Amino acid sequence: MNNLLSHVRYKSRPDLSPPKLHIGIATDPGSLAPGYIFVTPCALFDAPRDSGPEQPGAYIFRSDGDLVWSSLGFLGGWTANFQAVTYRGQPVLQAFTGQLAKRHGRGYGTHVLLDGGYKQVATVQSLDRLVSFHEFRVVGGKTALVQVRVPRVRDLGGCGGGGGEGKRWVVDDVFQEIDIETGETVFEGRSLDFADPKESFVALDSQPNCGESPDTAWDYFHTNSVDKTSDGDYLVSGRFMCAIYKISSRDGSLVWRLGGQGSSFTLQNDLKFAYQHDVRHLGLSDGGQTETISMMDNHVRSDEQHPPGEAEGHHSRGLVVQINHKTKTATALQTFAPPAGLLAGGQGNVQMLPNGNAFVGWGVRGAFTEFLGNGTPIYHVILGAEEGVQSYRAFRYEWEGRPREKPAVVAARDDKGGVTAWVSWNGDTVTKKWSFFGRGSAGDVHFGDATRKSFETSLQVDVSKVKDAGNIKVFAVALDAEDHELGRSGLADVWTK
Repeated sequence: MNNLLSHVRYKSRPDLSPPKLHIGIATDPGSLAPGYIFVTPCALFDAPRDSGPEQPGAYIFRSDGDLVWSSLGFLGGWTANFQAVTYRGQPVLQAFTGQLAKRHGRGYGTHVLLDGGYKQVATVQSLDRLVSFHEFRVVGGKTALVQVRVPRVRDLGGCGGGGGEGKRWVVDDVFQEIDIETGETVFEGRSLDFADPKESFVALDSQPNCGESPDTAWDYFHTNSVDKTSDGDYLVSGRFMCAIYKISSRDGSLVWRLGGQGSSFTLQNDLKFAYQHDVRHLGLSDGGQTETISMMDNHVRSDEQHPPGEAEGHHSRGLVVQINHKTKTATALQTFAPPAGLLAGGQGNVQMLPNGNAFVGWGVRGAFTEFLGNGTPIYHVILGAEEGVQSYRAFRYEWEGRPREKPAVVAARDDKGGVTAWVSWNGDTVTKKWSFFGRGSAGDVHFGDATRKSFETSLQVDVSKVKDAGNIKVFAVALDAEDHELGRSGLADVWTK
């Protein structure tokens, strides 16, 4: 069905077909941060129809590539920005689900929260319209940051590009902080209030009929991340401005701007960045005189809407940047360069991990890397056997999953009469051992136990122990580290291969 990407199959869950992780670097497993891998593999926007994952969606994997959870049957539509977060004091999963407009790199839908049993507990969207896939950030366990694209008519005279005369349609990138429980808007900021379209690096005539209708409104700013700082303000990444903006939570005014045209700070040494993604606030120090942020420095713009090849460097990179308000300078503290010099024309992220490592997703390149704090790559994975797959962002989180659905079990008799049982439990992270049983006319018989080592566990069983073995049913029981029962499967007939 798909020659570009290899997949894994399971006897107990033949409906699942997760992508296989191709691990290129695993030099120091003991130095990896604890936790699982969270990705949303899908086909590249311009990839051939038969490329990309057989089942795009949200996935949780172990570092060895073994599946933990597939979102098949839980999330629908195009999926992105899949993470583990805290909501109202409880660990939950977040994900965007919606529709993707490939030509414009836009996606519209809703953001959902799932609890540890994978039940949806909240849906988040703007009161005005569907939200963008680009951002969903839970703040303080109660509110969330989202982004909404609002076409507006403005006088774009002087914006250049051969089409800037008179009133035209332009995208006002609106970010909102929303109360998750009530849906009320806590704060709203608008790009047209703090970022002049004249400073965009994307020309008004960058595509046919640009600005002539709401559907073709000029995407001059292109918000791709919003974060809230520890002093209550907001960090907004304007990809097509090649700049980062700090916006006041009091009145929506500009506090400072990093990069782009008219930067508030001098970029020192090798800090020049371009078309960045995923800007995150890491902290304030020195009485607020020093701010630290992280970002994905794509260093290139290349997509269907705009001409390719406008590179500002030889490769993309993850950055940690220190901003000094006393000296009005910005300095790169840490740099995370990709293996094989990857240049990601879009998407990507940098996640600073609790143990000091950095987890970097390379967006449209369909890869991710974990680094030591000194920039040494210790783990690198490619999602596709060949190009044709992407993951908007990639993360590592600790997570405990206790599925509400029953484990899945199947049993089969081979041509020599031997019987093997297989069991799995999509999303389970607690089971340490599986106990297998047979049920006949005289009751249940214990076949034996098998240590759970991967998504699917198997055991060869002796059905002769069961009276009336010709009508035997097989089931399995999940046990934790103290042999407490976590759940049990339904009854499965023994079928002949």
